[in-house]
Amino acid sequence: MTGHQTTPAHDSGIGKGTSVTPVKGMSLMQVSIRVFMRNRLATTGLVLVVAIVLAVVVGPWFCRHDPTILHPWIGARPPGFTHPACHSENTFQVGGRADLPAALEDTSALRITAETSTYETVRIALRRGRVKRISRLDGAVALESFSLDSESMQAYELLENGELGRQFSKTTIQSGDEPPPGMFAPGQRVMMIQIESPGAAVIYDIQLAHGTVAAITADGESRDHVRIAGARIQEISADGTLLQQRYLLGTDELGRDLLSRVLYGGRISLLIGIVATLVSLIIGVCYGAVSGYVGGHVDRQMMNIVDILYAIPFMFLVIILLVLFGRNIVILFVALGAVQWLTMARIVRGQVLTLKQMAFIEAARMSGAGHWRIILRYLIPNAAGPIVIYATLTVPLVILEESFLAFIGLNVQFQGKNLDSWGSLIQQGMIAVGMDGSRAWLLIVPAVVMALALFGLNCLGDGLRDSLDPRTRNL
Repeated sequence: MTGHQTTPAHDSGIGKGTSVTPVKGMSLMQVSIRVFMRNRLATTGLVLVVAIVLAVVVGPWFCRHDPTILHPWIGARPPGFTHPACHSENTFQVGGRADLPAALEDTSALRITAETSTYETVRIALRRGRVKRISRLDGAVALESFSLDSESMQAYELLENGELGRQFSKTTIQSGDEPPPGMFAPGQRVMMIQIESPGAAVIYDIQLAHGTVAAITADGESRDHVRIAGARIQEISADGTLLQQRYLLGTDELGRDLLSRVLYGGRISLLIGIVATLVSLIIGVCYGAVSGYVGGHVDRQMMNIVDILYAIPFMFLVIILLVLFGRNIVILFVALGAVQWLTMARIVRGQVLTLKQMAFIEAARMSGAGHWRIILRYLIPNAAGPIVIYATLTVPLVILEESFLAFIGLNVQFQGKNLDSWGSLIQQGMIAVGMDGSRAWLLIVPAVVMALALFGLNCLGDGLRDSLDPRTRNL
C-alpha cells in the first residue's frame, strides 16, 4: 500500500494535535520546520522572543532618555507624563557654550519660564521632649505651629556649618506637642530648618549663536550668567517650539525613565540567561559525553558525582559563592552556570550511550579516528537536538534564578555599581508601589515584560522539542 500517513504529534502540553504529512524528498530539517510552524504557541513564542530581543538590543539606541540620569524633583509619575526638557541644574554664561542636545545646535533663541524661590529659616526649641517655641530666624515672633507641604515646599535641616542636612517630608509641628518621631536626634534640643517656597515666575530669554550664549535677559534686565534649577522650570521653548520630555511608561521615585530602565534591564537579564546557559552547556556536554563514551566503572563514578551534587541545594551554593567572591557579573555567570549543568550532563550521556553503539561510530574507529575526534566530531553533533532544546528551556530558568537573587538583595554588580535587571526592577517596584497601589505601574511594567519573555522562551523550547521529536514525524 502506498501513500503518506499522518502521524499525530507528541503531546507536550502545547501544540496538541500538531501533525505533518511528509512530502517525498523532504529532508529531516524541512519536516522539523513544518512541524514547528504548525505549532501556534511555538510560533507565538518565537515572535515574542524575537520582538523582545530586538527591543532590548536596539531599543536603547532610539530611546531619548538615559536611565542613569536622576530627576528627583519629578518623582514617580504615571505613564504618559510630560515635563519640560531640562537638566537638574541649567547654567548659561555669556560667551560660553550652551548645554544643549545635538538636535538644538542651530537654535537661535531659548525662552525659559521658571518660578523663583523664597527662603525662610525657622528655629524650633524643645523642652522636656515637647516643642517649647517655634520662631523665625530673628526670634521676634513666636509661631503656634507651621506646616511643611512637600508638594510646594522643600524643607531641610540647617546645620551649624551652614550646609543643608536632612530633607523633611510633609509634616506639621505644633507648639506644646511632641515633635514627629525621629525628627530630633537624642539629646538635641534646638533645630534650625530652612524652608524654600515657590515665588513669582521669571522669563529668561537666551540668545544663541552657533551654540554659544550671546545674551541673557531676565524680565528685560541683562545678565552675565544665570543658573536655573530644573525643579523650578515651568516651560522651555527653542525658537518658539516647546521642548517637552514624554515618559511613555512613567518614571520611578528618582525621576528615571521607566521605559529605558526596562530596556536596559532586559539586556542584563538576557545576558545573564544566555551566558550562564552557555557555561552550563560547556560543562554539561563535555562531562556527559566523556562519561557516556568511556562507560564502565568511570561512567558509574562520574554519575555518582552528579547524584551527590543533585542533593546539594544549589541556590544556597550560588548565594555562598556570591557572598564569598562578590556580586560581580562574571561570578554570577559562573555561579549560575555551574549549577545548571547536571541535567545537561545526564541528557548528553544518555544520547552518547545510544549513539556510540551505531555503525557510523564503529566505522570512525576503524578509520583510525581518536577518542576526542569521535566525541567532538560525531557524538556531540548528533546529540545537538536535545542540547538545543534544553538550552532554550534553561535560559528562562536562569533568568528566574537571578530574579530570586535580586529579591533577597544580591543584585548583580559591575565595577561596584548595581546593574538593574528585570528581577531587581520588580523588587524595587514592590517596595515603591505603596500600600494603596498608587504607583502600580512601577511593578506591573517590568513584571509584564519579564512574564512575556519567559512565556516566549518556554513556548519556543517546547516547540523545538516537538519539532525535533521523531514521534512527530512520519519518516
